[in-house]
Amino acid sequence: MSELERLSMDDLEGQSATALPTKEVMSLLDLNADIDLALDLAAPVDLAVAANLNIAAPITAAASANILSFGSDAAAVTDQAVLIDQTQSGDAIANAPQDSTIDQGNDVIEATEPAPTPAPDTSDGSVTAGDLGATGDLLNVDVNVDADVDAAAPVAGAVAANANVAAPIDAAVAANIGSIDSDATAVAQQTAIINQDLDGVTADATADQTSEITQ
Repeated sequence: MSELERLSMDDLEGQSATALPTKEVMSLLDLNADIDLALDLAAPVDLAVAANLNIAAPITAAASANILSFGSDAAAVTDQAVLIDQTQSGDAIANAPQDSTIDQGNDVIEATEPAPTPAPDTSDGSVTAGDLGATGDLLNVDVNVDADVDAAAPVAGAVAANANVAAPIDAAVAANIGSIDSDATAVAQQTAIINQDLDGVTADATADQTSEITQ
């Protein structure tokens, strides 16, 4: 077997061949993302609250227990007398006027397109390192997103209330658990007299809203 002869640089140039480009100019992933967003958000909120309230909550409680006991007594006694007199005479007025002028009609978005990639010149039968760098993409992704979002949420709310609330609570608890010859007594006596008057009261809640929105 004869020894193979190596090609010289003159032989390579005679064949119109060039060396492969370096790794830095080779691209496996080419991602071009152009995102243009114009967001206009407006949320004028108008709220008015007025209230006249009478609230009473007298609470009394008694608890007694015998658990796993023999010959024991459990007694719970609670006595409650409640006298509540509530009178209101007055006004509760809440006003929340609101004027909103919103202009969201001057949005200008200029979409940008990626520059086209020129095709490699191979008319002379040779490929250069620059040509390989431009056309050596295994995955080429161009993403162009142009969005113009106008959002407006004018909210107006009004709440007015006249309320009388009374919750007298009386409780007594007695228990015998796992016991013999035991007594459990629970006595709860309650007397509640509650007078609640709302005399000449006014609860006014006014929420006037004027919104001019241009989108």
